[in-house]
Amino acid sequence: MLRYLFILLISLSILNAFESGFGKDYYKIRDPKVKKTAFVNTLLPKIENAQKQIISDRIFIQKFFKKFLFTYSLKGRTDLVRLIRISKKYRIKQMYNEDEYLQKIDIIPISLVLAQSAVESAWGESRFAREGNNLFGEWTWGEKGMIPEGREENAKHKLRIFDTLDDSIARYMLNLNRHRSYAEFRRLRAEYRKEGEPFTGLIAATTMTNYSQMREAYNRLIAKVIKGNGFMGYEINQKKPLSLN
Repeated sequence: MLRYLFILLISLSILNAFESGFGKDYYKIRDPKVKKTAFVNTLLPKIENAQKQIISDRIFIQKFFKKFLFTYSLKGRTDLVRLIRISKKYRIKQMYNEDEYLQKIDIIPISLVLAQSAVESAWGESRFAREGNNLFGEWTWGEKGMIPEGREENAKHKLRIFDTLDDSIARYMLNLNRHRSYAEFRRLRAEYRKEGEPFTGLIAATTMTNYSQMREAYNRLIAKVIKGNGFMGYEINQKKPLSLN
């Protein structure tokens, strides 16, 4: 009897330990403006942290192909291990094709991240955001996941469960940076970077047709959310390519 009571207490402690990344106080907010501000303030530092990891990978790639590719040393072999890891992470087809890396490893416009997270999670109010820290409606076919309401009888997909909002954001960015459905997003982003022009969320929104069954209507919705909430004010200045320093 004591053994079962112990297991029950452990299970309850695990359930209590899990809390939506927004926290209980967030869901007590009734003023829509205050809630939107809290939503943005919660996500901004997490978005910036995810961007920093992408920038770190990008700068490594730039340095590798500039110098280390032709330098055989212990450090060079260590860098080769990192290159292999990055190539697998971003699903690089040609391991020594620098252009492929640089097209896939780049930052996502902050206004786009905010708008899509707001739309996909209903400003954090959706069930999969509350119970699974899933901000972007990401699917999974694994064992761990939530069955979405209204799923067709023969469908197998679930809503992915994340330990933290940080994990959800990082996965979303990786999805845009490597999945074939967003090849046009990456192509256009690379083109703007080459021309030294800022690649904004409004421009990026025109390439999100494959993100939703709404297709082009989804693109217009994301653009409307960006404009209506002043998300352009959070844009990172992308006029200059990332420095090697």
